[in-house]
Amino acid sequence: MDAIAKCGFSYDVLTRRKDNGMVLAALYGAKNRVPREGLNDIATAYFKGGAGPAALYIGLWSGAHMPDGEETAASLHTLVTEVTEYSQGGRLLLDLGAVADGALSNAASLARFDMLGSGTANGAFISTTQAKGAGTGKLLSVVRFPNPRAFDSSVYLELLAGFQFVSLSL
Repeated sequence: MDAIAKCGFSYDVLTRRKDNGMVLAALYGAKNRVPREGLNDIATAYFKGGAGPAALYIGLWSGAHMPDGEETAASLHTLVTEVTEYSQGGRLLLDLGAVADGALSNAASLARFDMLGSGTANGAFISTTQAKGAGTGKLLSVVRFPNPRAFDSSVYLELLAGFQFVSLSL
């Protein structure tokens, strides 16, 4: 059953200067892993009449972890360090637009992290919980960037996240 269907998020990350918006670094097409917890939540909400999440939130993480699909919202904080050095009070709302051809993204409302300190973001995740550092809710995506994203208080990180279902032939 593992090869029947594919789905997942893809991420673009821009590092922009706060003072003029100039792009300092760009990463395009980083592919995620939808953890088992996320796959189960999607299947339950759609095929078993379960409730879908009220909202989705995007966060950043640092650390050496390589996603393997076994991450959960409860275990993520033991595997990585959540990046919280940004001005917003919680993880950013993932405001997804209309569905077309089995896909949707936040292209019309990018997640913009207004960085306050210095550090490195090695990846991103999508959760059903807004609070920074929370280990509750469900984890729908975890991605490790191919190259770390360095930041300091002079920049913001802007993330485009898109989700797609892919129909496969047997």
